[in-house]
Amino acid sequence: MANDFNVSDPYMFKGMRDTAPHTNPYHTYSQVYSPRRLKELFKWCEYLFYNSAHIYAALRKFGEYPITEILYDTPNEALKVRHKNLLEKVIHVRELLIEMTLDKYVYGNAFLSMYQPFIRYLKCPKCKTLTNIQNLDYKYGYASLKFTYRCPACRTEVTATEKEIEDRKLSVSRRINFIRWDPKHMDIDFNPLTGASVYYYTIPQMLVDGVQKGHKFVIDSMPVGFLKAIKKKKQFKFAPGYIFHMKVGGPAGINPQWGLPPLLSTLQLFHYAAILRKANEAIALDHLTPFRIVHPAQQSGNADPVTTISLEEWKTKLKDHFKQWRVDPLHVMFAPIPIGMTQIGGQGRALLTLGEVQEAEKNIVAALGIPMEFLYGGLTKSGMEATLRLIENQLETHVNDLNDCMQWIDDSCSKFLGYAKLQVELAPFRMIDDQYQKQVMMQLYQSGMQMGRRIISDQTMAEQNSIDLDQEEERIKQEELDAVRRDAELQIEVKQLQNNMAKQIQMESQQTGGMGYDQQQIIGQADQIVQEWMSMDDGGRRSAMDSLLKEDLVLYSVAMMRWEQMTRGKGEQSQEGMM
Repeated sequence: MANDFNVSDPYMFKGMRDTAPHTNPYHTYSQVYSPRRLKELFKWCEYLFYNSAHIYAALRKFGEYPITEILYDTPNEALKVRHKNLLEKVIHVRELLIEMTLDKYVYGNAFLSMYQPFIRYLKCPKCKTLTNIQNLDYKYGYASLKFTYRCPACRTEVTATEKEIEDRKLSVSRRINFIRWDPKHMDIDFNPLTGASVYYYTIPQMLVDGVQKGHKFVIDSMPVGFLKAIKKKKQFKFAPGYIFHMKVGGPAGINPQWGLPPLLSTLQLFHYAAILRKANEAIALDHLTPFRIVHPAQQSGNADPVTTISLEEWKTKLKDHFKQWRVDPLHVMFAPIPIGMTQIGGQGRALLTLGEVQEAEKNIVAALGIPMEFLYGGLTKSGMEATLRLIENQLETHVNDLNDCMQWIDDSCSKFLGYAKLQVELAPFRMIDDQYQKQVMMQLYQSGMQMGRRIISDQTMAEQNSIDLDQEEERIKQEELDAVRRDAELQIEVKQLQNNMAKQIQMESQQTGGMGYDQQQIIGQADQIVQEWMSMDDGGRRSAMDSLLKEDLVLYSVAMMRWEQMTRGKGEQSQEGMM
């Protein structure tokens, strides 16, 4: 197993056995409480994360900012939908990546593996019948890894050993679970020549107790490898490729198999800030609220009021008047002698170390490599772009780790479920809206369209502007279909109206014995109206049509017929011109 490395100060007490610790310039009081081993450091990092507002806010933002849209590199639309549903709706991979980021920046290490769901069956040693373990009431012997139960087929009390355990794969995506392992329970064997690592997990005592007590809920779904490790009282060994390790790199002189927690540099700064806060607490309790003493005031050296009045009676009356003043703030007291008051304390504001605390907190944020304005705001436009660009470059390596992690998650799920593999990655991370870059890309895109040789694809332009191209194409298609449907419905209604008007004219002419309208005059008027419609916008044209419909149905019917003929003729001419 890999040994924990010592994180104490190498200069602490070196050659200083016979001298006081403070004579060593590298020794501070907080080093007395600093962790000496890696697993102890992990506990301190947890404490810092939950007890330092600046560290918590900074790491939460670092965990959420780089998580962008997920891109799927495949021309197969069905395969893309299947992987997208798996990662985003079943696995919830974005939330998982945020949690992995927190582990990485708190512990310096993040461990992830996939729980492969299965259904456990027990084979009866006598009749060889397989029975689902969830339907059995058994007794489990953890020391021998044996199940004792009554077989439902042969009605015999039997004992199933490890050989009679059969776990069948359950290819159901919603039952898949990704486990983030606690680094405090992990150990790593490392070969510095090959760079290969073997990972071991110390099973927590709470889980061991559950198995030893025969908790069915735990045993039914626990892999056999864990049951064997509990039986042998050993660590569980991960198979190669079944665990993903993301870490923060450290110096070569410190165990390279482990990541170095970024919070290590903030540990002594946090101790220093805690000392200042504790001092402020003591000052606030002792010096902020003054202690007041009320007494008779001495007028001169020869006229001491103590010798002329009863102090007990003076105190009683003073208390009575004080109570009356509490009830009525306008109460006035008449005193035969002057009254004085002496105040002890109250100078706490001058003693508080607020400036030192703020400076210590700034140093904590600086140790994380984050500007204070990133947390509180206040960046100017000139300084904001440079600062955010610096943070963007700082997070670029982390984004690569997240892409590797997400690809490993997708590959593991695809292998287990039998899906075809594809390339997945996060959309390029940009913390600032680079207008200049967008303008350059738009110019290249337009110039390519004009030359007939496209330089940038529609997909790239859509991703640059955070637009889902597939969704927009679907919407455009639906809008065009709706427009065609509206035009078809309009034409049907116009034809119905024309037919009705023609029948009405025919009936009137039969009743009057002749045509009641001058056809040439009506057609001429209709053509004139159509010409007026051609010069109007859509709103004005629609209003004019409605007015004509109310005034003269016959003229409206003829005008609509002429309008339809004219628009159809222009459409055919434009198509011939294009050909």
